[in-house]
Amino acid sequence: MVAGIINVIAFAVFACAMCWRLDQIRRQGGGVQAVAMTTAIGSLTLAFVVSNKDVAAFLNDALFTGASRVALYGLLALGVASLIVVFFFSSTETVRQRRAGVEAIPLVVAVVGLQITMLLIPLDLRTQGLSASTTRNAGFALFFLIASGYLAYGLLQCVRSIRQFLTMAAGYLKVSLLILIVGLILLAVGSMAQIAYVLGSLVFEVSLLQLVRVATILSVVGLVAFLVGICYPMAFAKTRALLAGVRRRRRYRELEPLWTLVTWAIPSVVLPGHGGTALRSTPTVLFERRIVEIRDGLTQLSPLLSEEFDDASDAERAKLLRTAVDEYREAGTSKGAVRDVLPPDGTSLDDDAEPLLRLARVL
Repeated sequence: MVAGIINVIAFAVFACAMCWRLDQIRRQGGGVQAVAMTTAIGSLTLAFVVSNKDVAAFLNDALFTGASRVALYGLLALGVASLIVVFFFSSTETVRQRRAGVEAIPLVVAVVGLQITMLLIPLDLRTQGLSASTTRNAGFALFFLIASGYLAYGLLQCVRSIRQFLTMAAGYLKVSLLILIVGLILLAVGSMAQIAYVLGSLVFEVSLLQLVRVATILSVVGLVAFLVGICYPMAFAKTRALLAGVRRRRRYRELEPLWTLVTWAIPSVVLPGHGGTALRSTPTVLFERRIVEIRDGLTQLSPLLSEEFDDASDAERAKLLRTAVDEYREAGTSKGAVRDVLPPDGTSLDDDAEPLLRLARVL
């Protein structure tokens, strides 16, 4: 039951990721790595489809008995081979292309081996699961040795490549890579446990069903960790963007008293929206526009602000600013050299807004 739920969730995640990747390629294009990532996501998504009992039965009836199992492990092999190319540590596209060509060789050998060994398995065993009786058939055992062996090889290659990225990663990206490594190692160990079970049954006639259970548990936990590792950067970035949007929308509103005062004196500083209408945009863009409009207005009002304004408290600045606004509205302009007032606290957008926010809170 738990494995089934996880499979459904995994399928949904991979399906969404596939749609996202196709949209990214449509918008931005991409080289070998982008194509490999899309292939990996597509292969793993189809593998979940093929693992469905109804789909498997359809393939077995339409093609040949055991076709669903060949398709499942073939798609998993293609997905893992694509991940090897995705995670391959290289600074040039040419080297990555060469690695893709190299990885095509063991992939083709594995897929051909799966097809040949499936034909050697008796019809009544082709859709059976791992057990003491089925693994004593040489064709059946060889099929799972090839499938599990290639998956273990590919997963460990991915781990090896990701370890090289760890030296340069930091923050949430490093956390994501560590989770990915854990997931891939668990999946690889699960494949090796399956290999150990098959070899034990075939060579030593010892059936350790515990190994099958261990392989299943490791595969489920590894898949969850892999999905978390893949989704973590996107989820982290989205969460951070949402929190930043909420914070900036709040600060945008906090600036309103200062913005209202400045634009009341100088309406021309208000930037027009699209087609002259009110602008509808992201909180960050709205926040940035409000800062620009306020600073433009303060610069035009600066000849009317005495030198005391720069060193005054925020309460005193509020009084001086109101006086300057009244003078500007009476005269209709300001004469004299303009200067920057309320310099930013730092280089970021939030630092730029901080002195304006302090003044706005007093108004």
